[in-house]
Amino acid sequence: MRVGRLPVASSSAQVTRATGRASDRCRIGVAVLLAGLGLSVAPVAQAKPFENYLKPAPIVCSPLSSASWGVAGVLPRDLCNGIESAKGAAIPPDYYYWDGEIIKARDGKYHMFMSTWAGSAGFNPGWQGSDAYHAISSQGVLGPYMRQDFVYSNGGSHKGHNVSAAELLDGSYAVVVSEIVPFTIYKSNSLDGPWTGCTASIQTNGIKTSSSTTCPPGGACNDTHYDSNVSLVARPDGKFEIVQRHGFIAIANTLCGPYQMQKPTWTYPSANLPNVDSIYPKRTSIPGVTNPSYGWEEDPHIWYSAGTYHVIYSGSQDRVGYHLYSTDGLTNWKDNGYAWSPRDYAKIFCYEGSTTCNQWYKMERPGVVLEGGHPTHITWAVADVDKDNQIPAGSNHGSKVIAVPFDGVTFDADFGNGGTGGAGGSTGTGGAGGVTGTGGSAGGGAGRGGTTGGAGTSGAAGRGGSTGAAGTTGGAGRGGTTGGTGGGGGTASGGASGGGATGGATATGGEGGAPTGGGSGSSAVGGRGGSGGSASGGTSGAAGIVGGGGSSPRGTGGSTGNGGSTSIPGEDGTSGCSCALGAPSRDGALVPGLLLGALGILSARRPNPRTRNRVLTRAAARRPGRAI
Repeated sequence: MRVGRLPVASSSAQVTRATGRASDRCRIGVAVLLAGLGLSVAPVAQAKPFENYLKPAPIVCSPLSSASWGVAGVLPRDLCNGIESAKGAAIPPDYYYWDGEIIKARDGKYHMFMSTWAGSAGFNPGWQGSDAYHAISSQGVLGPYMRQDFVYSNGGSHKGHNVSAAELLDGSYAVVVSEIVPFTIYKSNSLDGPWTGCTASIQTNGIKTSSSTTCPPGGACNDTHYDSNVSLVARPDGKFEIVQRHGFIAIANTLCGPYQMQKPTWTYPSANLPNVDSIYPKRTSIPGVTNPSYGWEEDPHIWYSAGTYHVIYSGSQDRVGYHLYSTDGLTNWKDNGYAWSPRDYAKIFCYEGSTTCNQWYKMERPGVVLEGGHPTHITWAVADVDKDNQIPAGSNHGSKVIAVPFDGVTFDADFGNGGTGGAGGSTGTGGAGGVTGTGGSAGGGAGRGGTTGGAGTSGAAGRGGSTGAAGTTGGAGRGGTTGGTGGGGGTASGGASGGGATGGATATGGEGGAPTGGGSGSSAVGGRGGSGGSASGGTSGAAGIVGGGGSSPRGTGGSTGNGGSTSIPGEDGTSGCSCALGAPSRDGALVPGLLLGALGILSARRPNPRTRNRVLTRAAARRPGRAI
């Protein structure tokens, strides 16, 4: 039937009201369905200033104590947090501590790598004779850390400054030193050593490292001392990336290099574009700092989590810090701006259950503690006064390494992008990210995020990505186009949000595990055109709705692929909800929820014929001669 064109001035209010009521009914129906399924709509992540993710620290040694050095503003404090030389009230420290990088060992202990030197030398210039040292905490990440020994012996010397450390994708470890010694990388299969070193080099590779414009104090203008303040990260593509004092980034194919500098790209406003090929923006103001110098921007620390590279660094002369991030560590660097200052001590150095907050004057050399793929704590080297001019030998002033809790899960949700699949450690945690990385072979955690990121043999779920496969005894890959399910051994746990492959086109059933297969996977919420969720193992060898059945010598996985939770495809391949899935209860409450939700949707989609007829009749009466 030919329908005439409706005039613009027609009764749009009636049509709008009718459409609105139908839309309201649809929303109500969807809400009923979500309630029945135990679902909730995931909130949109919103990035925040870096220091907003910091949290008060639990007190390790209670009560807080004043039995150490320092000005009144840093007393009392938790002498067991991090590491310091505490000999009694107002007694000068035996040692100064600086740098500080913490890594959790496979036995559950925490290892700190830092520089240290005698208090009898004074802080400056005593730091120029510092040694690379190792300490261990068996009580937790906050400490207390007990001095062990030098990290290495290099021809009888243990000298080293700017000490940092990183866990590598193969489960081994690296310690980096520079500044007072040549840029050297030490590697070991154990955090206890022994460590084997190699001298690495950094090549400019044709990028712009100097500028004729006016340079802030300690800036990059004509400084060719590239191998200073070096921080290293193992990339999920198998390469290694470093960032040095001035924000120059470099890539190497092997741990020992050579490292070739790379020209970054930026998303900064034109006024903030750097004069050299650094990732550091050109600052034009600093919150809370009058007449800033922008001097000595240094101390970068780089890490990778949730598919994103992050760099935090110090603006040392202005006593501030900054946060930058990039999805590939090379291009489109974004500036999250001002990240911290000791002026904000009431947001940074406070304690749980206490009104005490410590007013440290200096906080430099930031580091990140990673556990489970997320940053959990931030470390700083702190001093109670100006370290360069006010800590002479024998004074009641000093420095220590401190650890501050950090909400890395929320941080990664706000800044992460899911990654691109990484290689898992052979016995350690899985690598994060990587384009085609696969899981480790003997206990590695999941390759996190990615296009084809596989999980470790006994690791957790591969998270994100197009085809994130699950570990053979690990969790279900989450978020793949053809997301695999867990199988093999034990209960195959879901990915980061609980299991099913989100929007998988054809979810494949997992093989049943011994003795009963894994627990059944959560349902997959269909995206555009998606129809199959995944179910991993399960008491009935659960497979996805369209997946083939699992097979098992002892489990009960059926060949018909029954089991898995119902997936909810998007309507016409376009309207699948982006929802967080609640786990089904064991008492069968999911089934009534489904029925209730279905009734809600049906009632929402059925318009009241009498209401519709009244609206159309009134509209036609105002438009004589229109064909309806």
